Amino acid sequence: MRRPAAHVRRARDGAHVRRRAAHRRRRSVKLTPTSVYRQFVQDSLYRNSTFLLINLGITTTAGFLFVVICTRLYSQKQVGYATSLIGALTLATAIADMGMSRTIIRFLGKSNTKSEDLVTKLLMVGVGSLIIGFAFSLCFHSFGLKQANLITACVFTAAVLFGSTKNLFDNVFIANRSSGGTLVENSLFSIARLIFPILVVGTGFMGIFSAQLVGAVVAVIASIVILRARHGFQFAIKPSQDSMSGKWRFTLGSWSSDLIGGLPVTILPIIVVAKLGPLAGALWFVAIQIINFLLSISSAISQAMFAEMANATGSIGKFIKQALFAMYGLLIPLSIAVFALAPYILKVFGPNYGAAEHVLRLMTVFALAGVANFITGSILSLYRKVLYLTFTNAVNALIVIIYALGVAHNINGVAVGWVLGEVANFVLFVGGGLYLAVKHDGELYMKEV
Repeated sequence: MRRPAAHVRRARDGAHVRRRAAHRRRRSVKLTPTSVYRQFVQDSLYRNSTFLLINLGITTTAGFLFVVICTRLYSQKQVGYATSLIGALTLATAIADMGMSRTIIRFLGKSNTKSEDLVTKLLMVGVGSLIIGFAFSLCFHSFGLKQANLITACVFTAAVLFGSTKNLFDNVFIANRSSGGTLVENSLFSIARLIFPILVVGTGFMGIFSAQLVGAVVAVIASIVILRARHGFQFAIKPSQDSMSGKWRFTLGSWSSDLIGGLPVTILPIIVVAKLGPLAGALWFVAIQIINFLLSISSAISQAMFAEMANATGSIGKFIKQALFAMYGLLIPLSIAVFALAPYILKVFGPNYGAAEHVLRLMTVFALAGVANFITGSILSLYRKVLYLTFTNAVNALIVIIYALGVAHNINGVAVGWVLGEVANFVLFVGGGLYLAVKHDGELYMKEV
């Protein structure tokens, strides 16, 4: 049998020695509270993921209380109308974003002109928000909002502007791997959104919706203050045409992929209210808020993972394993709890909301598939497989929307369509991730991107 060449033997022996040395170092490290804390502080993925998860815990708790306040103080019909308007807001902000949020996470960390880059993107998103907000306000009657007027249109357009700006700032903190800023501004957003509906109970569904605008305004002001004081960002600076040089393909590809992928979340509330009425819309609103909480855990960790991978220079396998461990470690017990306690959770919102029990349980089971979707989606995005991501998300959106419009006769049917879309997403996302792994011999490196 032919022996390996000398340089191959030396490389192999050197790798073996390094593995032995690393193993001895790991064995020599004593796991004390101090050493665990030091390792946590030094590991930016876990540190930023923790900040994002604390932020998620605060915003979710506040969101849960927000929904309870709305369902207790406002009629089910008013909650249903607000659901349609909030769904339209989410879709409008996704369109107005134009892929800038993901572009910030991908490129801002290594930029030498951060202030110019941020101001350029703020200007583009601001102009887009005003145009999209006005265009959407012309379609309110199609969304089932028969009571909409000029004030509704103005409040909606302002909410799109400030909501899009807030989302952009969220991702600036993530790109800088300083998620503590996100924690502060989202906490202020949650507090403002909680208080406002109580003060304007007599205004109907607009009282619920206007809370989104008030919270976003507070968050934007807080973000500007933090970014100026702690990170040295300058906002009184001229935008740069070079800021987007060489990034448009990634930006537009990410935008189309994320926009299409978000359609099931953004457009289903509109479809439910327009087709099944505001009462069904209220039931869907409560169930999807709980599901969005579970999905947001995967989203928060995958965002931190994406920022780490974008700033890495070697193998990204470590970040993938850490993210998987964190996601499943949190989601599995939470999903079991939601499934088991679904009737009791829904009763908190009011006696009529127990009708969403089967919807909540069905969607909870398949929310676990979202872990693999978020992980492989981030990897595909890192490798700029935007066309494949767009195709995958388009398949998901088509399944969900067609099923909701053509087959579903109640919210249980809408939930079945959502599940079918998640299954298709899982197959295509995981398939794409496995393809990349095989192509790169099972080891993914940032330097190859």
